[in-house]
Amino acid sequence: MDFNFYQEEAKKTIQKNASRNNDTEIVPFLGIIGEIGSVVSQLKIKLRVGDSYVAYKKKLGEELGDVLWYLSTIATQNDLTLDDIASKNLDKICDRFLTDESDKYVDFDHSFPANEKFPEEFEIEFVAYEEEGKNKLKIIDKRDDQMIGDPLTDNTYEEDGYRFHDIFHYGYLAVLGWSPVLRKLLKIKRKSDPEIDENEDGARSQITEELISLYIYHHALDHNLLQYGTSVDSGLIKQVQTLVKNTEVKECSGKQWEKAILNSYEIFNKLRKNNGGRVLVSRKNRALIFLGIH
Repeated sequence: MDFNFYQEEAKKTIQKNASRNNDTEIVPFLGIIGEIGSVVSQLKIKLRVGDSYVAYKKKLGEELGDVLWYLSTIATQNDLTLDDIASKNLDKICDRFLTDESDKYVDFDHSFPANEKFPEEFEIEFVAYEEEGKNKLKIIDKRDDQMIGDPLTDNTYEEDGYRFHDIFHYGYLAVLGWSPVLRKLLKIKRKSDPEIDENEDGARSQITEELISLYIYHHALDHNLLQYGTSVDSGLIKQVQTLVKNTEVKECSGKQWEKAILNSYEIFNKLRKNNGGRVLVSRKNRALIFLGIH
């Protein structure tokens, strides 16, 4: 049985409310709440009586069927189809949990000249130092031993190590192949295409990237800076994808964003713990690799 057939047959059984016509649309929403409670009740019974509850699968199937009927009814009353809902949901969950194969990554630099492409791999060093009573940080490009950007501080009243946050940008570069901030700092903006240079590599995209980094950071503060995490909250990733929906990086999946965030925070925590260190930024391996402190 397919979803469309089920929905058409279930549609025939929708009853109008006897009191007020506008209640007809409300009843399925209330009904699905009750049926979800019935589904949970089946688990409660199974946990209480154990394997002796031989009717568990049959009863659970019946309750899930009732949930399906209410879902179908809500969809029908709102001009939606179960088939379309199921298809879009499958795309969504695959994007979030499965799309991480190397051939699924987009190369945003493929059509640009070599001098406008991100390096496939390079090493950077985070060097911590103190100046005028402030803890500061500089990032050295080991290809030429030149400093990338300006020295960084935590930019807050209480020291919290945020001066190491540029590693997030390198994480986006390594895993996603994207970072308007680093295009500016590394002087590899894609100027050969003025439209791309303005809309993808310009100030607005740079601000968006910084906003994303800060937004994720404040979430991470409530989760021990993701030190022991193996996943990232789906709501957080959905919000990040919303922020970049008008940029090229919208092509990156939720799973790819999760990988970039977890890898970046793994290295961020090592840099904070060691007060600096060397990092390999490997776009070809889609990863940041901590190389040590010397």
